Amino acid sequence: MPLYIADEQIENTLGTTVACALKAIKMDIQDHSVTPSLALGLIKKYLQPLMPEADKDILGKLKQVTWDELHWAYPEIIFRGGQPTGLLADIGVSIDLICRYTTNPPREFLSQETVEVGNFLLLCEHLNIRISDEVRYSNNRKFDVFNTCKYCWRQPVPGRLICSSHTAGDKHSPVVLSAKNELSENSPSANYKESKRQKPFFDEFIKSTLSREIWEFHESGFSSPTLIPSHNIFKWLLDRRPHVANLLAQQNMVVNDDEIIDSLLLLLHSPEGFTNTQLEPYQKTNHLIKTNPVLIWPMLLRAEAWLHARKTLRSNWGGKRTQERN
Repeated sequence: MPLYIADEQIENTLGTTVACALKAIKMDIQDHSVTPSLALGLIKKYLQPLMPEADKDILGKLKQVTWDELHWAYPEIIFRGGQPTGLLADIGVSIDLICRYTTNPPREFLSQETVEVGNFLLLCEHLNIRISDEVRYSNNRKFDVFNTCKYCWRQPVPGRLICSSHTAGDKHSPVVLSAKNELSENSPSANYKESKRQKPFFDEFIKSTLSREIWEFHESGFSSPTLIPSHNIFKWLLDRRPHVANLLAQQNMVVNDDEIIDSLLLLLHSPEGFTNTQLEPYQKTNHLIKTNPVLIWPMLLRAEAWLHARKTLRSNWGGKRTQERN
């Protein structure tokens, strides 16, 4: 199977050196069925030699890999580069393109870490913050504190990839966005369609924010307050997650350091009208975050991205259709 991406797109996405390497890979695989092992071999042949010696270990340690394991090199290389653009960023993007576009339609990495969780774990690693499997997972890994709906920040419905608020049917109760009883006026189907329309804005905001914050983290010698601090949390939110901070203020939530995590979880992750089964992953997540507040970082980034995307999308609406709805 070939690499289903046009040369023009490769040239417009990547710098000249890496673009040439990716086009060479595309030429080599055009008559082959691409397995993860073949892809890894070609990546090591064409892309690894372009990497600085200090960073070649990212690919060097990979032997027999699955597509998920190979794709994990993408955020790791981006993080190691510490910049949103440049040689390592281009190599990381190339690996992402190879993993995704050697099939048509593109391969999705549903079991892969989301980009914000991947970068969060790498940040923690650099800061010697250990997130153990015992903290993160339970129930034979069926529960993951970082599981999220693909359209927002909430835990998904058990067995689904989306939360109750973004199901296209009316089987599940909607989640209240704020502490006040402001349920969406949309039908479940309309909510689902709107979430699909705002997904590109949502994804782009996450990527651009991560690029900026990871670059800042590296430029500061790993000293910038990228992760949520233990003190002056509301000030951190105002600086880095202003939409979430504004939502807290609008709902008159308590924002002192001792209670702000509770306020955030009440605002963002405490649904009403659920069955015990539906509520269980929310309760588990909230308990773990209250015990380990740093775990809320990916949720806050996704909530900020959702609020930004909703504001961006609705800024194009006419009339008075700008009422904040879930």
